[in-house]
Amino acid sequence: MAIHNPFRRRSLNADYFITPITPLTPLTPLTSLTFFTFFTFFTFFTLLTFFTFFPIPLHAQFPQSYHYIGPGVNSGRVSDIEVDSKNPQKIYVAASTGGVFKSADWGKNWIPVFDQAGMSLSIGDLAICETNPDLIWAGTGEASGEQSSASIGDGVYKSTDGGRNWKCMGLKQSRHISKIQINPLNPDIVYVAATGARWGNNEERGIFRTKDGGITWEKVLYINDFTGMSDLVIHPDGKTLFASAWQQYRNAWAHIQRGPSSALYRSEDGGNTWEKLTRGFAKDTLGRIAVAIAPSNPDLVYACVESKKGGFYRSTNRGKSWKLMNRKPYTSYWYGRIYVNPTDEKNVFVMGTMVLETRNGGRSFMLMSTRDVHVDHHVLWIDRANPLNRLLGNDGGVYQTQDGGKKWSFYNNLFIGQYYTITVDQENPYRIFGGKQDNGVWGGPSAGPGGTITPDSLITNISWGDGFWTAVDPVDPNIVYGESQYGGITRYDFRTDKSFDIQPAAPDKITPYRFNWNAPYFVSTHPPHAIYLGGNKLLRSENRGESWKEVSPDLSRNEEVKSRTIMGMKPVLKPYASMTALAESPLKPGVIYAGTDDGNLQMTSDDGLTWVDLSDRLPMPADRFFTRLICSVHDIGTVYAACARYYEANDLKPYLFRSTDFGRTWESLTSEMPAEAIIRGFAEHPLNPDLLYCGIHNGLLISTDAGKTWIRAPGLIPVAIDDIKIQMPTGDVVLGSYGRGLIIGK
Repeated sequence: MAIHNPFRRRSLNADYFITPITPLTPLTPLTSLTFFTFFTFFTFFTLLTFFTFFPIPLHAQFPQSYHYIGPGVNSGRVSDIEVDSKNPQKIYVAASTGGVFKSADWGKNWIPVFDQAGMSLSIGDLAICETNPDLIWAGTGEASGEQSSASIGDGVYKSTDGGRNWKCMGLKQSRHISKIQINPLNPDIVYVAATGARWGNNEERGIFRTKDGGITWEKVLYINDFTGMSDLVIHPDGKTLFASAWQQYRNAWAHIQRGPSSALYRSEDGGNTWEKLTRGFAKDTLGRIAVAIAPSNPDLVYACVESKKGGFYRSTNRGKSWKLMNRKPYTSYWYGRIYVNPTDEKNVFVMGTMVLETRNGGRSFMLMSTRDVHVDHHVLWIDRANPLNRLLGNDGGVYQTQDGGKKWSFYNNLFIGQYYTITVDQENPYRIFGGKQDNGVWGGPSAGPGGTITPDSLITNISWGDGFWTAVDPVDPNIVYGESQYGGITRYDFRTDKSFDIQPAAPDKITPYRFNWNAPYFVSTHPPHAIYLGGNKLLRSENRGESWKEVSPDLSRNEEVKSRTIMGMKPVLKPYASMTALAESPLKPGVIYAGTDDGNLQMTSDDGLTWVDLSDRLPMPADRFFTRLICSVHDIGTVYAACARYYEANDLKPYLFRSTDFGRTWESLTSEMPAEAIIRGFAEHPLNPDLLYCGIHNGLLISTDAGKTWIRAPGLIPVAIDDIKIQMPTGDVVLGSYGRGLIIGK
């Protein structure tokens, strides 16, 4: 979400100011073209000849081992932190899309304990039994308004041995679980709050209750098939519960963040009956509502709401009536938690971009001190024995303070980074660059000295913001390109340690370019190695981004959406009608394919002079967006197209196609794929056209017969694989995962 990261190894001036563009030394056209054309073909045919006589190593097909290399210089988004009340050194961290980690020594070492539990590593919430800390519940499916398909869960799980083993206890179709509460008087009674499907309607949402430890479930609170439950707390009496209903919906072009069905509910009989709380409570159209009970005074309840007015509310009588205390705090679709100091009923913390703190029950608020800490905060744990001792989880990982926030330490040993894309180069050891959710673009060698995990000191920040596409200049390896959201492309020079903003601006300021959240670009492998950036139009630069020109008309459908409504309401509009996938043929310059978020697919064979619309040729519905386009290195007419439909149709099926005639006809390659497998990354082996790799929202699929059949990559955890690169000549399968950082298969 936000841009700050305290671990960037630059001066203050370089951190916060974009350096003006300075002229680059031009390449000598004849020399550069001749040399690099010769070098490219020489390298390719040398490798081809070598592997003709020496077969592709086994690990290039099915890696024998996977190395999780982080990096740890920044971590990833955290959805929950739980601590064993009987042994405070025992910590459990729920990564939003990376599983559950456990430490028995206050964070010095971590072990993943959920990797083999099920088919999703997205965690919405954890709960530990107070009387038996070995009894742990995990709800899968991140419940914030996250747009990634990696956030989809597959039910609720229980461990009775401190996380060593897990068993799925059902609720598989609830998709996103926001909160789990164990009855303090009877651990067999458990309540689960589920927000339900994010991109469509389903009835598997609401408050679920089990009275037999998860063997059977009953839905005890349900509003409608578009309204789930975003928060849930239970009173020490074991009978009084508060649950917040949240009406939301997300598609490719809009987001409903609040609606008339959002409300706060209370039950006084253990969930048998519920009442909507209105006395003194917010009455405008609400979004996500956070609620918390003061541990030192359980009659005192706080709530923070998201609405046009916002507001922080307090009840002194278990929710019977409420009082608006302050308009300043509000929650949102991205946050949604508040915490009360366990020893001070008036000290409350509101999670958000920054942490707001009140010390007088909500009359006034200030910022909690979080110097040198990543922003976008989701969870706070406060030590009952020493409230100045705290753990904070945000989009950058986990932090600890022992003095109430004056000083913070960062756990750089939690490898839970969320990569959108990666690229590799030909250095020795080869370098990996990648863009991470809310943590910019970073890069460094694939291994440290002696083959060890690369230390943080060798990792370099390329650009800020949410990090997306990356590329290494084919001519000068000291030049690397990064990108932030909405086409914020930058050029970084290792020699000067400076970044240059090279995002193009439309000549007509009245009609600016449209860029997707994750706008694709690439640097051509063909001289003069132009940069191509996809917005609603395809843009080209032949001088490393100093100037740009349009090489296409608007390639999207560009349908009007401003007047559209969803469920009769005006949604929050998202940038729409622009490219989400780009590919250039490595065999012939000027052959380029472009796919958009509104379903269009177009191709040029003459570097943009003319375009052919292929949109109607794909054998699938038009309500789709393209996740990957890959041109074959083996055949000039072959191209692969991966699409997704979860945004528009709540459709989680795989869509992967191949054309061998420049897009005129297509064949589906999804036979024997899982029924639910949203395709996010794709790669064709550079030495074997039959060897294909497909990254999905919960793992990696491999085909050895050109896509006729697929199997899950043996030994790999079910984490989302967003990008795949085959590094030659090592044959390493390099994976950019959305939840467990960089992974190298050997």
